[in-house]
Amino acid sequence: MTITSTHTEPDLRGFLLAHAGFRTEYGRLAVTARAVRDAGHAALIEDQLRMVTDHLEHHHGDEDAWMWPLLRSRQPSAVAALDALEEQHEHIDPLLHQIRDTTRGMPDRIDAMEQLHRLLNTHLDNEERDAVPILRAVVLPDEFKAAADRALASVPKREIPTLFGWMASCGTPEQVASVLTTFPLPVRLLFRLVWWPAYRRRYNSLYGSDLRRHADR
Repeated sequence: MTITSTHTEPDLRGFLLAHAGFRTEYGRLAVTARAVRDAGHAALIEDQLRMVTDHLEHHHGDEDAWMWPLLRSRQPSAVAALDALEEQHEHIDPLLHQIRDTTRGMPDRIDAMEQLHRLLNTHLDNEERDAVPILRAVVLPDEFKAAADRALASVPKREIPTLFGWMASCGTPEQVASVLTTFPLPVRLLFRLVWWPAYRRRYNSLYGSDLRRHADR
């Protein structure tokens, strides 16, 4: 499979930071779900599960709706690899449904969290190996930005600080610093002064440990 590029690459920094979040969070949640302290802690775990699962469903839905078809049309030699990635979504979806099923007790969903953690990491390894180079080569920056803007618009505004705090908690300081440069200065300041301290408190309540003081260094 030969990939050629004749244009400026799309900015995938936020996309890959989201991948870092998906790689990490279900494993964290599976561990803390084995040691629920009280009803408040249980409710916070449920809220975190809902948020990250909503985002994963939107992320995969966007890939299925526009990214895989576009990559297939522009890089026909990669169709088999892209089909395999899309098929992996079909194995992930049942685990997401199990995790979201609040009629089942949390202990009954821990195995699904652990399976999803393993399956997602394998899937994202494959996606970053097989699809991301094609994405960089054949998708125009404006096309990718439009898709990213649509994805952000689907997130309730009140949840954006928590969502970005979660992703920042899973990325390296260098990744976070790089993504922050894409936001206007007021948003960067808001993140550092308000959003990140709030997420550090949430994280401590969820996992009983402290996050680094500064997200981006």
